[in-house]
Amino acid sequence: MVRLGLDLRRRHGLKGVLMPPARLHLSLNFVGTFRGPPTRAVMEKAKSLADRVALAPFTVTLNHVESWKGDPHPLVLLGDDGLTGVEFLHTAIHKALAAGTMAPRREPQVWPHVSLLWDKAAAPKEFIEPISWVATEFVLLDSVSGEGRHEVLGRWPLVG
Repeated sequence: MVRLGLDLRRRHGLKGVLMPPARLHLSLNFVGTFRGPPTRAVMEKAKSLADRVALAPFTVTLNHVESWKGDPHPLVLLGDDGLTGVEFLHTAIHKALAAGTMAPRREPQVWPHVSLLWDKAAAPKEFIEPISWVATEFVLLDSVSGEGRHEVLGRWPLVG
């Protein structure tokens, strides 16, 4: 993914800083937006609800990139048919969060993606050589606002 990001920056004249490899992740569900760090009670509740999610490992395949609207524009990796397992995982997590009143009952539409960088310029949609891996776990992250880092709050294996 890093090599792809470097190539896209060069070919499209982008200046944005690439997401460090340790921070690359596929975004799915959101627990909430908070003015400061979420309280311990909120995170413990989210963790206990995540314990209810049961799904087998699955293959993830991303096959195109594009810039989304924004200022700056996020350059994201996306997939088509290779995201069925991701969509099942999103639904399972959403159902658990909704059962615990941490998400609305109606499941929001989701666009599973990996953010590579943000840039003032936009890159067009482009199909790429597919990037695939087997998802064996899901992770609860706290995106620390303004600090450009994620704190891992919990990990759950996909078994089945």
